[in-house]
Amino acid sequence: MQVGRVIGTAGHIDHGKTSLVHALTGIDTDRLKEEKERGITIELGFAHLTLPSGTQVGVVDVPGHERFVRAMVAGAVGIDLVVLVVAADEGVMPQTREHLDICGLLGVARGVVALTKADLVDDELRQLAMADVAETLKGTFLEAAPIVPCSIKSGLGLDALKAAIDEGLKDAPVKDPDGLLRLPIDRVFTMKGFGTVVTGTLWAGRIAPGDDVSALPGVESAPSVGKVRGVQVHGGAVAGAVAGQRTAVNLSVPRESLERGEVLVRSGELEAGRLLDVRIRYLSTCRAPLRRKARVLFHAGTAQALATVTLLDAPSLEPGRDGLAQLALDRPMVLLPGDHFILRGFAMQRHHGTTLGGGQVIRTLGARHRRGTPALLATLRANEKASGCEERVDLEVQRAGTAGVGRAALQMRVPHSPRVVDAALARLQGARRVVRFDKERGALIGIDALSSLKQGALDAVTAFHAAQPLADGMPREELRAKVTGDVKLLHLVLESLATEKALVAERDVVRLPGHDARKSSAAQGLAPLAERVARLYAEALLQPPRTAEAAVALKSDAHEITQAIEMLARGGTLVKVKDLVFHKAALDALRARLVEELTAKGQITPQEWKELVGASRKFAIPLAEHFDAEKVTLRVGDLRKLRSR
Repeated sequence: MQVGRVIGTAGHIDHGKTSLVHALTGIDTDRLKEEKERGITIELGFAHLTLPSGTQVGVVDVPGHERFVRAMVAGAVGIDLVVLVVAADEGVMPQTREHLDICGLLGVARGVVALTKADLVDDELRQLAMADVAETLKGTFLEAAPIVPCSIKSGLGLDALKAAIDEGLKDAPVKDPDGLLRLPIDRVFTMKGFGTVVTGTLWAGRIAPGDDVSALPGVESAPSVGKVRGVQVHGGAVAGAVAGQRTAVNLSVPRESLERGEVLVRSGELEAGRLLDVRIRYLSTCRAPLRRKARVLFHAGTAQALATVTLLDAPSLEPGRDGLAQLALDRPMVLLPGDHFILRGFAMQRHHGTTLGGGQVIRTLGARHRRGTPALLATLRANEKASGCEERVDLEVQRAGTAGVGRAALQMRVPHSPRVVDAALARLQGARRVVRFDKERGALIGIDALSSLKQGALDAVTAFHAAQPLADGMPREELRAKVTGDVKLLHLVLESLATEKALVAERDVVRLPGHDARKSSAAQGLAPLAERVARLYAEALLQPPRTAEAAVALKSDAHEITQAIEMLARGGTLVKVKDLVFHKAALDALRARLVEELTAKGQITPQEWKELVGASRKFAIPLAEHFDAEKVTLRVGDLRKLRSR
C-alpha cells in the first residue's frame, strides 16, 4: 500500500466546482435530491481522479454557499492540495476569500487556481479576471500557484489543470502511515447487504478488516466499539487503507450509534478531551478585537463545537494578530498537537462570512488555566518550538512532574507514531533525562522530578528522626504518604537513594545511614527510666499496667514512659500485645506452661486458660489471640489445641 493523496475544491457558490469535478472525473458528486432540484451543492461530494503520472487521488467537492461553511471546513481538512475555483465572468467573490482563508488556516500549503467559465468571456476580460485573482492571492499560500483558464463545455484547460495538480502534488508531504489510526468521519450511512458504512480521509495510520475500532467521543459520550468488516478505497474493496486515502469502512456498529464529527480510532489508543492549549491567528477582516472568555464556534476535523476562549498572553486579540489561548469545548474531541482548527463567530465579518480565524493545537489533555503565568507561557512556547519528537517527549515527561506519566498517556500528547516515540524515549533514557519506573504501565518520570522526590524523601526521614529519635526508622507507608502515592515510584526513589548511600531501607522502615536509635543521645538519656520501666513490667507479670498507670507508679511523664516502652519493645525486652505491653520473660514462661498443658491434655478450655494465665479476661483473651498469631495454638470452636510442628 502506498500513501494516498486527496485534493479538494474551494470557492464561491455557482462558480462551477461540482461541474468541474464531473468534467475531470466523470463522477457527479451531487447525490441529494435537494441538490439536483436547487442546483447547488449542500453536502460534501466525493470522487476519484487518475492524474497524468498515473497517481490516483481522492477528490472532495465542497459547498460554496456561506450557510454550508461547516461542511466546507469538514471537506478541506486533510487535503493535500486545493483547487480554488473562480469563475472568469464574476471574479473573486466573498466565499472565494473566506475559503482561501480557511484553507490557509487549516495548513493547506499547495494549490491550483481553476479559472472556470473561461469560454464565456473574451481575452481582455479573461486577463482582467486572472489579474484580479493574482492580486487576491498576494501574501497567501497560493501566491505562486498556477492560474489555469478552463471550460467544462469546450474542454479548454482541463488537461493543463490535471497536469498542474500532478505537479503540485509531487513534493507534498505525506501523512504518517505508522501513526495512531485517526479517521474523521464525514459521512455515515447504511448500505443494503453490508450494514453501517462510514467515510473519511484517513489522517494517520492504517485500517484493515478485523481491526477493533472505536468512534470517539461517541453519541452522548458513549463511544461505539466494533470491528471493521471491510474497507474500500475509490469504490473498490482493498486489503487495507493507509494514511492519506479517502476511505469507506464497513463497521459492525449500529447506524444510530454513529454520527459525522466522530473520529474512528483503534480501541484504547486515543481519548477525547475538552481542553486545548492553542495558538490563534485572528483574521484582519474581523471587525472588533477578540475578547477574553469569548464564545465561538470551533471546527476541527469533521466536528464542530461551541468553545470558550481564554486568552493567555494578552487581555484581548486585535484583528490581524496571533496569541496563545486555551479553548474549553462544550463537547470532547479527539485532537493531537499540530492539528489545525477554524474559529467562526455569529456575525458577518467584512467582505466574507463569519470566519474569525483559526490556528494550531499546541497541547491536549491538559489542565484548565485561569490565566497565563510566565511559567505556563514559557512551557507552551517551548512546545511550539520543539523541533522533533525527542524534544517534545522530553517536555511532556518533564511537565508531568512528580506524578510521572504512563506510556499510553504520553502517546496521546505527542503527534508522532509509537515507533518514533519509543526511539525518542530510548535516547532520553540513555541520556538519563527520563527514567522508567513501572514496566507494566510503561510509566516514566523526568530526572528533575525524580530528584525532587528524592530530596522530599530525605527531608521527610530527617524530620522523622528529629521528631522520633528513638524509632529505628520511618515506616515505609508513612513515607509513601508524604512523598508519592505510587508504590513503584517510591521503590525507584528508595532504590536510587540506596545506590547513592543516602538512605537505608530495612524491612518496613527507612532511615538515614548514620541513625542508630539505641546509640542516640535520646536513648542514652532515657536509659535510667527504661530500666525502671522494665522492672515494673517484669514484676507485673501477666497483669501489666497501662501507660498512664505506669507513669503514676514511676512518678514520670506519660510521654517519656511511652518512649521508654517503645525503646524496650524494639530491643525485645517488652512485647506489645494489641494495646497491652508484657515483659518478654513473663510471656516466655506462660508459653512454656501452655505447651506443657496442651501436650499433656491435647486441648484447653477458656476457663482452664484463664486459670493458667491467672488473670481476668482483659488479659487472658489478648494473650490467647497472641499465641494463635504466633502459631503456637490453633483455635477450634471455643477450645485451643497445640499446632502440629
